[in-house]
Amino acid sequence: MLPRPVIVAILVLCVAVPWLSSAHRHCDAWAPQMSRADEVAFLPTGEFIKGAALGYDALLADVFWVRASTMFGTRFGDDDQQWYSWLYHMVDLATDLDPDFRAAYKYGATMLRVNGVFVDQSSLIFQKGMRALPDEWYFPFGIAMNFYLHRNDRALAAEYLAQAVATGNGPFYLRNLTASMLSDSDQLGTALVFLEEERRVVRDEKARTAVDIKILEVRYLLERQRASAVVAEFRRSTGSLPSEPPGVAAQGFELPPDPLGGVWTWDHSEEAEVGEVRSSRYCEVFTPLAEEAGLGRISLWGCR
Repeated sequence: MLPRPVIVAILVLCVAVPWLSSAHRHCDAWAPQMSRADEVAFLPTGEFIKGAALGYDALLADVFWVRASTMFGTRFGDDDQQWYSWLYHMVDLATDLDPDFRAAYKYGATMLRVNGVFVDQSSLIFQKGMRALPDEWYFPFGIAMNFYLHRNDRALAAEYLAQAVATGNGPFYLRNLTASMLSDSDQLGTALVFLEEERRVVRDEKARTAVDIKILEVRYLLERQRASAVVAEFRRSTGSLPSEPPGVAAQGFELPPDPLGGVWTWDHSEEAEVGEVRSSRYCEVFTPLAEEAGLGRISLWGCR
């Protein structure tokens, strides 16, 4: 039987955390206005809670982790993204209370950055995990992913990827990925590896769907890149372009299949150069995904 003070403390936390995150909705008529990011400043620190836990640190860490996971599952995709401040604080508290909480570091940091919102805070959680559990390859790998996909810093990404390799516990592809990351010729392939690994880690169904859409877009862009290369070779060979991309077949050139199930057409968007192609189903496929469900950053070139 737990001591009465601990039972009371746990009950207070179980009730207070969800109340704190929603109480502002019932108090707007009289309470001073502040953002949720401001409200987080009034939450207790991990050091304070650790001192009050009376030895039940891991149990309280589980409480905060459950609250963080629940919040992510119910709020991911909301237009209001200030709740990420609460998510970060709860993940931080859980790992303060239990420094060996491997899942909280891994999944918590991934939740923070999965939609490109709290990327820097995600890296902070991964760094915290690296200090506590230096044998875990995914923590430096996660930071490498943040710098590569969200900060466009290949040099720093490569440094952290090298640290992931140095743990000796990572998957076989890590060493080759380091070389690909620094190459200008395989950036989409590198991004695809990162995204596929992220999908394996993400637990929430909505977030996994968001990553699926990003993977679909990268796979489409890879085939689009290959198709554009075939057209460029045709142009070098003949000195001109066909009326439509499939016309390259008249000279023995073969375009890769359109992964979206359409046909390759000329890309007439403002950003496109002469000879670039796009799928005839590009807007038809990606516009609903981007507009209806808030599923990540989709590059809707020329779609209305």
